[in-house]
Amino acid sequence: MAFGHTVLTTWILFQYFDVVRSRHAVVVKPSVFVRSGSSAELTCTYNTHVSEGFTLEWRYASPGTPAVLANTLLYYNGMVYWVNSLDGRMALLQNPPVSGVASIRIISAETSDAGLYICEVTNPNDWSGSGQGLINLTVLFPPSVPVCRLQGDTYVGNDVTLSCQTSHGLPRPIYSWHREQNAADLPPDSFIEDQHTGSLILRNLSDAFATTYTCKASNELGQAVCSITLRVTHAGRIGAVIGGVLMGIFLVLLLIGAMIVSYVTWNSEKHIQKTCANELR
Repeated sequence: MAFGHTVLTTWILFQYFDVVRSRHAVVVKPSVFVRSGSSAELTCTYNTHVSEGFTLEWRYASPGTPAVLANTLLYYNGMVYWVNSLDGRMALLQNPPVSGVASIRIISAETSDAGLYICEVTNPNDWSGSGQGLINLTVLFPPSVPVCRLQGDTYVGNDVTLSCQTSHGLPRPIYSWHREQNAADLPPDSFIEDQHTGSLILRNLSDAFATTYTCKASNELGQAVCSITLRVTHAGRIGAVIGGVLMGIFLVLLLIGAMIVSYVTWNSEKHIQKTCANELR
């Protein structure tokens, strides 16, 4: 019984150390961040000794694509085969990769280079030294030029919303709104600004709101701006006044018309009565 327990313990320990050894057969840096236009180094090292049948493969999957559907970029089995070298912008740090270093470098990284990279080493003569490592590459870039928009009618007393959005930017840009330097200060409760969505709500418009508003989108890599001019109009009140005046005129004309019709009718009846009286005589 004690012997069986010892064998079981030994087997478990062997399996544990074999898993640990396999897990570290290929060592990678799992997350790599690089600025757009800079070089990105994807580190991958292995511990096995290169022998007959040794192969190295690099694969790539775009964001959202399962790892099993990754496309081959590089294959080595004694010779280097570039299946897709990213337009000549990818290179091995050690060529041939036979001394434990399988790292690659991407020259002038682009946003389309972001995604999952798989470094896989296979050695039939040393399966414990075979394995793979996964690397997530994130390409950072400054905000693109944002687009400023105005939503709502700019009548006095109305509420309007200024929006500001960029199409690109990583890390996610932060938005801030600014008025012209010589513009009058607004009461604190007359506007609501959201730095994450880029919206600026202006409440209860008055002439003090009329100026140029500039939105700045910024992250750690840069910034970009757009502007929009707000013109406050009194057309709403003027329209109401004009409408009231026109309605008053219409009612007056209607009253005059009724009086004229009544007078003509009365005059006609009187003339008929007079004619009848003359005929009777």
